[in-house]
Amino acid sequence: MFANTILALSLAATASAWPHPTPSSCKDITIPISVNVPRFIVNATVHDNWDAVALSLNLTRRDFSNPTDPLPISGMTAAVESTYHIGATLCGKGGPTLILTHGIIESKDYWRPTFDNAEKYSFVDAAVAAGYSVLSYDRIGVGSSSKVDALSDAQFQVEAAVLDSLVDYARDKASATKVALVGHSYGSYLSVASAIDKKTAIDAVVLTGFAGNFTYFTPFLAGSGFRVARIQNPARWGALDPGYLTTADLYAETYVYFGQEHDFERRVAEWSYYQGSEPFAVGELPSLIASSPLDFAAITAPVLVLQGQFDLSACGANCVGLLEPLKSQFAGAKTVETVDDLPAGHNLNLHKVAPQAFQMAFDFLKRQGV
Repeated sequence: MFANTILALSLAATASAWPHPTPSSCKDITIPISVNVPRFIVNATVHDNWDAVALSLNLTRRDFSNPTDPLPISGMTAAVESTYHIGATLCGKGGPTLILTHGIIESKDYWRPTFDNAEKYSFVDAAVAAGYSVLSYDRIGVGSSSKVDALSDAQFQVEAAVLDSLVDYARDKASATKVALVGHSYGSYLSVASAIDKKTAIDAVVLTGFAGNFTYFTPFLAGSGFRVARIQNPARWGALDPGYLTTADLYAETYVYFGQEHDFERRVAEWSYYQGSEPFAVGELPSLIASSPLDFAAITAPVLVLQGQFDLSACGANCVGLLEPLKSQFAGAKTVETVDDLPAGHNLNLHKVAPQAFQMAFDFLKRQGV
């Protein structure tokens, strides 16, 4: 164990080096947010890695997404009011504003990686250079945001309500004249949910790591080899409750989040695992599945779905041709555009094609007047 820890620290140091300077317009802030939403009753007991394996089996059964599936949910509570402190970074002084929501096993650092010479992988830097204000944040339970109960607090509908409040914050407190939601993976589903709730308050939606269904979710769940985070890395996550999970090792995370080897740098994958990764809560995936299908047709804002071709969880590692149905599913959207063949895996921003992907997003937003 000690030898493995030394190796991990050595690789982490190599991968992270010194972060590049923060744009002068950026500042770290804490936003208090209160939500009042019902909670799913999640009957999952996770104390150790044996329990994590048992949960993974239930979530990878072929009937896991059916109405009679083996999800560990036994009902729903009345609305529960909670207040959280959201750690965020705000860049810019208003105008057209992008709100960035990250996925699971990561933090807001996904949008602005901290390893040496990471500028071309930074969506935040690119967006600021393109004239946007940017609000990126850590979801509850992650990074600089409130640490919460992994079963009762960290649930999809709770996090969607948090994002709704951040939209209000951007417009009311941060002088946003237009708001676009940019999501990745689980954060894309949250962005969809918020765009449904906030309707005309949203001017555009950009979704990555997303195909709109869970058809190919099983390889991701199985390939991650989920482990209890506090056991896997006590130095980093020993204070978390055992309901927070992470991937088994560097290679498991590379398998589920990266594409063909020539499309990414190994140092970036090493940073992602040793530095960038953050555990996710057991309550998140069951509550997402139980909340689905979301009413995609209720979104009126323009939608761009921007995909790495080799995205494992969204498309079974080949997205080509699989995104076409989304154009009819987002029937209420002003326009729907899809890109299914970028040379990347699930974590699009951490692949060599990132600068081109960012420009595609900005070009789409400009065409929509954002």
